[in-house]
Amino acid sequence: MIAPFMNVKGKTHESLLRFASNDSELFSELKSTEIFEKSRDPLNFRFCGYSIWLDIYGSEEGGDYYSCIDACAEKFGLEPIQGHVTVIYGMTHLTDEEVRRTFRDELMPRFMKERRYWPSLKPIGVLSDVELDGVRGGMMDMAWSEISFSNSDEHESCVDLVHQIFYGSAKDREGIWRPHASLVYDNPHSSPLNLFETMKVVAKYPSLLSSAVHVRGISLVKTEGYITEWKVIDHFSF
Repeated sequence: MIAPFMNVKGKTHESLLRFASNDSELFSELKSTEIFEKSRDPLNFRFCGYSIWLDIYGSEEGGDYYSCIDACAEKFGLEPIQGHVTVIYGMTHLTDEEVRRTFRDELMPRFMKERRYWPSLKPIGVLSDVELDGVRGGMMDMAWSEISFSNSDEHESCVDLVHQIFYGSAKDREGIWRPHASLVYDNPHSSPLNLFETMKVVAKYPSLLSSAVHVRGISLVKTEGYITEWKVIDHFSF
């Protein structure tokens, strides 16, 4: 059975985001509970290709985002993930050499010349959800929790540029960018992940919801295989 509040869609999704981000009185009353399990099976979904990530402040060791990821992993008995905000996931249309060259010789100089920075990300709440491969457009079998951010025309312009460089055009993008900082991943069935328990952890790091998150740079990541196999290939800072 999927945990309560995970499969959040439409208006319910919006109301839970407001609830998670705005009810500070509730946050102050939340008390930690015992860890769900000592250890759960690691996520068995195999990811693919190369991805473009944003490097945000707080993701460094000792930062609030980094610490929140560790706390979520301990809470739910799961593997800690690498903190990230995804711009593009799973590029498989380029060879290893092509994707590395495109990142270093095209994305970096063009982005630094045309954009120079990535606009800060404004947190709007916490979300726990589940996705099944092939169900309602799903691409993965996983449950997860995240910090969700708002989008803007300026953000969309940055995403368009990245897509244009790697795909030759931004016209084929599917929908608008939904920026978020992932906190924890789990297998989708019988997962303990849920919004309320995730909020308890996030509440220990109030900066994650109270302040805009600044972006420090962009990374090229090989996301082929399991999450423990992800590897940062290249990076540039603003």
